[in-house]
Amino acid sequence: MKKHSLLHDPLEQIFTEIAIRIQLPPSKYQLACDRYKSVATYAERDGSPLKNKVARFYPQGSMSIGATIAARGKDEEYDIDIIAELLLQHGINPADVLEILYLTIKGHPGSRYYDMVKLRSRCITIYYEDGMHLDITPVILRAERQERTSDLFHNDLDKPTEPAETLLMNAWGFSELFKFKTKDTTTFSEAYAKNVRTLDVYMEAETEEVDPQEDPARKSSDVVALQLLKRFRNTRYADRDGRMPPSVLLSKFVSDAAYPMESIIQALKHHAEYMRRQFVNAERSSALIHEVNPTCWEDCFTDRWPLIRSEQQLFISDLNDLLAGLRKIQREDLAIPDMQTILVTLFGESPTKSAIRTVQGHIGTATQSAKIGHKIGGGILLGSTAAIRVARASTNMGGKIPW
Repeated sequence: MKKHSLLHDPLEQIFTEIAIRIQLPPSKYQLACDRYKSVATYAERDGSPLKNKVARFYPQGSMSIGATIAARGKDEEYDIDIIAELLLQHGINPADVLEILYLTIKGHPGSRYYDMVKLRSRCITIYYEDGMHLDITPVILRAERQERTSDLFHNDLDKPTEPAETLLMNAWGFSELFKFKTKDTTTFSEAYAKNVRTLDVYMEAETEEVDPQEDPARKSSDVVALQLLKRFRNTRYADRDGRMPPSVLLSKFVSDAAYPMESIIQALKHHAEYMRRQFVNAERSSALIHEVNPTCWEDCFTDRWPLIRSEQQLFISDLNDLLAGLRKIQREDLAIPDMQTILVTLFGESPTKSAIRTVQGHIGTATQSAKIGHKIGGGILLGSTAAIRVARASTNMGGKIPW
């Protein structure tokens, strides 16, 4: 039986280890499930302003598609996005919807979440001591529309002259579409899950047990590529002011170009090239990128970014750097310090250095026990100054990038 490249190609191992270190580990996934279950129960407690007025809580965004990663610039922090579907009348003032959810979760002085909650423009956020953030977005179902299409509410307290808005959205519909289009049809997810569990650390859940509907450690190459793209974006924007490309937009592009592979690197190149082409095509027309939710056309994924073409142009430049870095790593013999320098600029210092140390240890152990008797992928990783040489892919995904 052919052994999976994730386990035997040193460069694939490094990218696997980086991906594992930036994602939400299965134990924290379980903790997140428990926490939002606890919040849902708390919202309908006796005396709550929303008693008997919560239809359901469900995950949205990265949590719902298994693509959660460490928060922007903070390796120990994770943002978890939750929808609270409320049984309130249509036409209600957006500010009132956000306020009632905020007061419900905040509770009275000394209660569980009283000092942990912040009111934001479209959600309320609960900040946990361990760095996890739970964003809860209130919506009201539009029963006459496609399943779970709902009213979303916007009211920015920092911009009092900006009118409050009621918008249409269907986060659930997009998540279901994304999961359908990015199903793994290779052996990738099985091999990847085995690697995830070697790093996972058990953390006791806060309250009642929740059984996830699917194994959070099993991911397709498309989802892992999305996580690496989000990490790359976070690394680039860590010291920049203003908004960065929204995760839902990156998810839309990955969904559109879904193509299961057995190589993380090839999947990452494939999606970065596709993403770049979409932005470049918009630039050629002197236009801003415009993307909407395929399951709810009124749900615009680019309503708040980019607002000016310079924001779009900056991200194109970032994607150029990502693709150039990947080409350099794959096509040249690099000493470990040189390769590490490139990867640190792409994905940050902590996960990169930790991943390289781990793979060096694995290869060293395998070599000493005679488990590796030939050069893998055209090269072998040994010691701190040795080079990695990787066989070039047989696909055309590494070709010239058109402007």
